Amino acid sequence: MKVAIGPMLFLWQKQQLADFYHDVANSNADIVYLGETVCAKRRLSRTEDYVAWAHQLIEAGKQVVLSTLTLVESPLQVRELTGLCDSQSLLFEANDMAAIHILSERKRPFVIGPAINVYNGYALAKLAQLGAIRWVMPVELSRDWLAAIKQEYQAVCDLPMEFEVFSYGYLPLAVSARCFTARHYDVAKDSCELVCQQHPEGLKANSQDGTELFTLNGIQTMSGQIYNLCQDTNSLVEVASIARISAHQTQDLQWINGFMSETTTMRPEGHINGFWHRIAGMHVAS
Repeated sequence: MKVAIGPMLFLWQKQQLADFYHDVANSNADIVYLGETVCAKRRLSRTEDYVAWAHQLIEAGKQVVLSTLTLVESPLQVRELTGLCDSQSLLFEANDMAAIHILSERKRPFVIGPAINVYNGYALAKLAQLGAIRWVMPVELSRDWLAAIKQEYQAVCDLPMEFEVFSYGYLPLAVSARCFTARHYDVAKDSCELVCQQHPEGLKANSQDGTELFTLNGIQTMSGQIYNLCQDTNSLVEVASIARISAHQTQDLQWINGFMSETTTMRPEGHINGFWHRIAGMHVAS
């Protein structure tokens, strides 16, 4: 089982992010995804910063993937995305169909991000024909669904495909044109002054009975609890070759060895794994 560090979903200060990727370079992670995927306004770290970190990680023996925005909203963002794809020779993770269109036009291989709605082997085969070489399964799908898609894909397409599963972190459930963190502070999205940087691990949204229902992260809605498949590695390795860790703190890098080890790591209380077992995502399978 290879382990990938997913793109940082929260807004961290540039130095904090630089320190994090320094630790990642010294870790046992195989693959590292870099780039802003949530909000185009988040420019505390710029493209040149991510490219510099990419070179450091490559020197450390990591495969580096540049991740694109999940919600491309304007012609300017399309032009910026096009320029990035033209200027960088690295592998890209496409999180929006605009990125897939741009990369396929240039005959560039790419990774299908978890925000792309792929729910059957025929859709996956079509994207493989456009250049996809790895698929990160949407977070709400189960082990059984993945096994069925793999079987369907292999029946209709002989192109190689890697399968990656979101295995640790707050689940990215949805994105919206509205910014929920800005609304919480009663400020307009266009003049938000990046208030989400005050919540480097997201803003909790509880139900009326006090249950941590969601984590708000700017325009992104995430799970209220940490999703963790550490006790499901046996079933994970049967259908996937890459486990993705989505960090919300530097200490999360300790989970790398847990997913690589043949010894089962116990899941902490409060962590969830429901989707993998075809039950409500916020629940824990016994």
